[in-house]
Formats: sequence, C-alpha cells, structure tokens
Amino acid sequence: MTRRRFYVPRDSIQNTDAILPDDQAHHLKDVLRIGTGEVVEIFDGAGNGYAGEVEIRNAAVIVRGLERLPSEYSGVRLMLAAALIKPAKFEWMLQKATELGVHEIIPLKTRLSEIQIAGKRIAFRLERWDRIVREASKQCRRFEAPRVHVPQSFFDFLESEAASECTKLLFSEKAQEPWRLDPSMLAGRVMVFIGPEGGWEDGEIERAKAAGCRILSLGPWILRTETAAIAAVSILQHQIHLSSSHA
Repeated sequence: MTRRRFYVPRDSIQNTDAILPDDQAHHLKDVLRIGTGEVVEIFDGAGNGYAGEVEIRNAAVIVRGLERLPSEYSGVRLMLAAALIKPAKFEWMLQKATELGVHEIIPLKTRLSEIQIAGKRIAFRLERWDRIVREASKQCRRFEAPRVHVPQSFFDFLESEAASECTKLLFSEKAQEPWRLDPSMLAGRVMVFIGPEGGWEDGEIERAKAAGCRILSLGPWILRTETAAIAAVSILQHQIHLSSSHA
C-alpha cells in the first residue's frame, strides 16, 4: 500500500523527528484515522522527503525515526513564466504545472492581459497559490513544491537575473518556426514563456528575441493560456524523462 504523505515546514523537522502542522495533524488523525505506530512519509517542499513512525501525543502528531527518501531531482530545472489569467484558470494551471514537475512559476503582467491584482491583494494571492502548489505536491508525491513568484512585468522579468543563463522558449500563435524539441536543451534551466488570452504584442516578441528567446509555435490552433502551458510542459517533461531513463 502507498504510504500517506504530509507537508511539514523545514523548521518543524529536527534531527530525526518532525512535528506536523495543525491542519496536517487534523487530516492524519481525524480524516485518515492513522494511529500511533503507523509509518507515513513527510516532505518539506524544498526537495527533501522522509519516512517515519507516527506518535500521537494529545493534540500533537510527531513523526519519529525519520529516514531520508531517495532524491527525485532529474537534473533539469523547469520554469514556467505565464501571463496572468482569470483566477480559477490560473489556479488550475498552478496545480497541473506542479503535478508535471515545474520547479518555479512566474506570473507575468503583459500588455494584453486584462488581469490586474491590486497591491493589497498580492500577499493573499501568494499565500493561496503557495497552498495550492503544496497540496498538489503532496497529491502527486513530489518532495519539492514549486516556488511561485510575485507577479512581474514581462519586460522587467526578461532583464532579471532569474531569466538569464537558461534556455528560453516563448510560444506564440504568430511564430513561424514549429517546435522541434532539441534534446540538447534539456540540461540546467529551461524557461517556458506563455502569453495571455490576447496573445503577445509584436513589441513583446521583439524584446523576447533580443533577450535570447526562441519564438516557437505549438501548432496551427490558437490555444488558451492554460492549455498552451500544460501542453508545452508535458512535452518537455516527457522528453526529460526519456533522456534520464536512457542516461
């Protein structure tokens, strides 16, 4: 039987013991009815996973005798920089990108995106997004939850350190070049750029070219932002898996 897995922040893991957060403890005890002595897995969202034995002490749940689980890192760090879209669709994209192994997600403010998040709402959105990717990581049995960045201007992000020294692939319905996956790209950091429902403006595409992006097409159809993001990431991860299994 597959062991149950729970999220525990890094600072709640000490030596060979971990204290579950209240929400995870409630889920373990009251929903799943797991008792003292059963073996479960925990992860810290930063790439570390452990197995240990449950001890229930009054309201607290402690996982003792932690043993580290093998690393799942493939050697390729995949990043998704996607335009902001309607909240429900963006959150669906976060969940699916997490399930597909994306390591970082950068929400982009682009010229034709109609979504704006008021400054006072940013902290709320980030907290919600972090919770979504942690839950998705637990569900798909990842040790690392993606880092979701503060929304950034597309032009500012192109010039940032985070966008440097990586393979940059920008997908556009205007692209003349069909995407032919080059296995030599699958090393280090790979950045996928996905535009808004209204597409990329010509000026944005020119700036992207100047910043070293390859401008590529996913096919003859116009895809929604969330569809394009998951299609591109799925193809990349499939090839990464094939490359790693043949290494």
